Amino acid sequence: MEFNRPVWAEIALSKLRKNFKEIQKLTRNRKIIGVVKADAYGHGALQIAKTLEEEGIYSIATASMEEALTLRESGIKIPILTLGYVDPKTLNIAAKSNIQVTMFDKNFIKRLKEYKHKEILKIHLDVDTGMGRLGVLPQEVPQIVEEISRIKNIKLDGIYTHFSSADSDINYTKEQLSTFKSILNLLKRKDLLPPIVHAANSAAILNLKEIYFNTVRPGIILYGLSPSNDTLEGFEPILSYKARTIFTRKVPKGKSISYGRTFTTERDSLLATIPVGYADGLPRALSNKGEVLIKGQRARIVGTITMDLTIIDVTNFPYIHPGNEVVIIGKQGNEEITASEIAKKIDTINYEIVTRIGKRVKRIYKDGD
Repeated sequence: MEFNRPVWAEIALSKLRKNFKEIQKLTRNRKIIGVVKADAYGHGALQIAKTLEEEGIYSIATASMEEALTLRESGIKIPILTLGYVDPKTLNIAAKSNIQVTMFDKNFIKRLKEYKHKEILKIHLDVDTGMGRLGVLPQEVPQIVEEISRIKNIKLDGIYTHFSSADSDINYTKEQLSTFKSILNLLKRKDLLPPIVHAANSAAILNLKEIYFNTVRPGIILYGLSPSNDTLEGFEPILSYKARTIFTRKVPKGKSISYGRTFTTERDSLLATIPVGYADGLPRALSNKGEVLIKGQRARIVGTITMDLTIIDVTNFPYIHPGNEVVIIGKQGNEEITASEIAKKIDTINYEIVTRIGKRVKRIYKDGD
């Protein structure tokens, strides 16, 4: 028996397939490493990975070994690349599970030299060409690659970099690209170039075709969301976030609402409560400024958003009662509220809006029209 609150996220897998095919078209069928970290940006990593596997994707990428192993243990068979830290004690597990490990610190060589297992461990080398987060320095690459080539049962399968500003600063991105290409040319001359080369994140796929190399690494555009403030052509958001009203009440003019009394009615009002709060990923910063859709119209969020509940003003709306569908992200009638619109209101990015949708929000997957 399920005891579900009437709040859920609908994930359109058919739109995910369409977005994937659009990436294939843009990149002329290069290998694709689909980024499914952070529970596939809040969309549900297992179902997203299964769908991409069915579509023939080359590989997927996670942030951690924990994320990778969860997918592997759930039946995902395609290669998985971990982009973040991996405990050296788990390298044999990675090798046995066909999980590829990112090397972003030259000191990790010591750990690789201690690897004594028979299974081949595949490594991708992350080069910091200007992101300043993780990655070995460009001048360190030749020596590192030569050392890895001499370690038994360690295979350097890929090399990549990450662009910090491919959505906003093309000149800086081209500087990063130039640095990366110089490294690749040097490795090629030494006959040490790994088979997989990737640099193009979502923004680069859209903006800089010379960055494709033989493999691309899309994240946010898989989910139909733009990596910038620009309109995203050819892609469609795959997530809708919905709830139902659970309570309505007429309140008089001058009534204060919710914690801190941040809102007071300026007229006799009809208010409705929905069972969604900041614990479900509805940002508290939307208090008194966010909107939702109900009966095909925009309704304002009033009062402070609480952990589990939010109040909306539905005064003068067509007949409202408990059970009306409310759209937090998505379309209803001729209206639409996007993750990007919400992000702009609270000075953040759409990535954060969707990844914050909580685990207790049920995901419902639909695959078809």
